[in-house]
Amino acid sequence: MTEQFQKWAKELADKALSAKREESFAIQKEAVGNNREDLSLPVLQNLLRDGYQIVQWDSGPSTHSVCLELNEQQWNLEDFLTGLRHAAPIFERTHPGDASCAVVVSGENLPTVRVDSYGNMTEIL
Repeated sequence: MTEQFQKWAKELADKALSAKREESFAIQKEAVGNNREDLSLPVLQNLLRDGYQIVQWDSGPSTHSVCLELNEQQWNLEDFLTGLRHAAPIFERTHPGDASCAVVVSGENLPTVRVDSYGNMTEIL
């Protein structure tokens, strides 16, 4: 390949990746009567960087079957955040808008925390 073609291909790939990132963060999953965003992604990404490793689903008082089926299911945190179609890790696993669902995140020698779709993080004592 010529140097000019390689430069063009790299610029095209960079533009496509940038557009995909913008689309991913702009997409808002909606449910009937709900257009609230899942704000947990940056919190979970920070926890991953801080050494947290395990995420466990917490259905809380939810009455939705899809949420209840996931209750106490565990994933590796990195796997939980990999391959998301939208910037909505909690809503993407169940459905948008359920304020009851959250994830409990833990790591070796780290305090266990609960993260909800509002992006709130609370330490579990």
